[in-house]
Amino acid sequence: MAVPLKEVLDSVALLPGQPVVLAGQEAVAHRTVRWVHSSEVVQIAPLLRGGEFLLVGGQNFLALREGAQLEYIRSLSERGVACVAFETAGGRDIPLEVLAAADEAGLPLVGLRNVVPFVEVAEWVNRRIVSRQVEALQIADALSQQLAERVAAGGAPLLPILELTARALDAWVAVVDPRGVVIESAGTEPGERGPAFSVELNVGGIDIARLEISSASEDPDRLETVAQRIRGIVALALSQRHRPSLARMADDALLRMIVAGGGGDQLLELAEAAGLPPDVPVAVALFRSRDSGRPAPDAERTLRALGAQIRLHADGDALVALVPFERGGSVAARQEFIRSLRESLSGKGGLGAVGPTEPSIRGASRSLAEARITLRLGRASKWEHAVYDSADFVVERFAERELPRHAVELFIEETLGPLMELERRRGGELVRTLDVWITEGCNTAEAARVLFLERQSLHKRLARIFEVLGGDPRGTGRLGALAFAVKLVRGNARLRDGARG
Repeated sequence: MAVPLKEVLDSVALLPGQPVVLAGQEAVAHRTVRWVHSSEVVQIAPLLRGGEFLLVGGQNFLALREGAQLEYIRSLSERGVACVAFETAGGRDIPLEVLAAADEAGLPLVGLRNVVPFVEVAEWVNRRIVSRQVEALQIADALSQQLAERVAAGGAPLLPILELTARALDAWVAVVDPRGVVIESAGTEPGERGPAFSVELNVGGIDIARLEISSASEDPDRLETVAQRIRGIVALALSQRHRPSLARMADDALLRMIVAGGGGDQLLELAEAAGLPPDVPVAVALFRSRDSGRPAPDAERTLRALGAQIRLHADGDALVALVPFERGGSVAARQEFIRSLRESLSGKGGLGAVGPTEPSIRGASRSLAEARITLRLGRASKWEHAVYDSADFVVERFAERELPRHAVELFIEETLGPLMELERRRGGELVRTLDVWITEGCNTAEAARVLFLERQSLHKRLARIFEVLGGDPRGTGRLGALAFAVKLVRGNARLRDGARG
């Protein structure tokens, strides 16, 4: 459950601080706060889950170098933080470069012109969150009771149940099949999609459709609470009209086996029964919401729009997608698939990873396993994509599978030891700078953009890096070794101890 950010900024608890939005103004209306956290720790991002209203005194932040300040903003944006509020009382100003970076990242930054007790802000927001949770449960319970009475009195026809739900929530309610076709709906569909939630409907152990609830005004967390409470009743009504076909059952069994790590001839048989040629190239993708509360709804809608042949499966808090490609054109099709995903999901609060393309359905479980590793490595790295491509993490995945820890440590020390020592002594994110510069094809302009640096500042930093490494590596055999080493450092792979058995 969450509270709109604008409601927090206008609250009596924050009013004495005279809050003013310094950056990210356009994002304020769309952000919600699910928790309040106060911290002066500048490496706080990995400890957050998203949706936090972060209260910061600002002393530690303002003491950072410019590059580290920009990295702080970028990391909080990637974690899905709702807002950062700095105490600017006493004349402390947030640098213009930081405000520009926050605007670009869509992260609201708020200045508190007076000192305000952070604990009072936290107490007010937490009371509002609990109050909304109680309201949502009361609405869900009342609607569930009405639906149960309707079923007891006149059976379980689907449309009347949806109509009753739509009236109670002033929402558009629909049951949609796996291809995205509406089976039945009630209410007026919003012209511009408002907050929405969808939940799978299970009949006979098979997810055969999903319930969608969309409202131009209702709290999406409240929609989720209601959808979870009434899904069983709606599934009962659906079962009277729709029984899963043999192909649909095979489809579900195929995805369950892939998620369980199965393979071999049984996968081939299930693929044929599900209507999927067993010898077409496939990749498996994995998606999660940043808060890990439920499968990413934006990813589901995007994937359904990208192709009817894509099979989806909810696995706990993750969404798994089996993506077939045409033979002979899988490389270009995969690149276009990832490009479309990144474009559609950027800034939506979800994260995903696409595993390697396998030549047939036999390799689907391996592709999913590599997608899981890629998602973890991608989140540990500092790249901006909402969807990570396993092809960008080949080195890290190879190291995690094949290389003993001691060998990796020796290689990194031999290749990057002096640079890492300089960074420990003087700071400056030198290893990451080298990584970005190499990844961007040794293109200084592109690397400066990714790092939020002026081009001249990047040239100076690269000069320090080249000096300690023995010169510009371009045109030498050292460039490949450096590229390998920085990826090992970046990847945070779970390396094995000892020699390979």
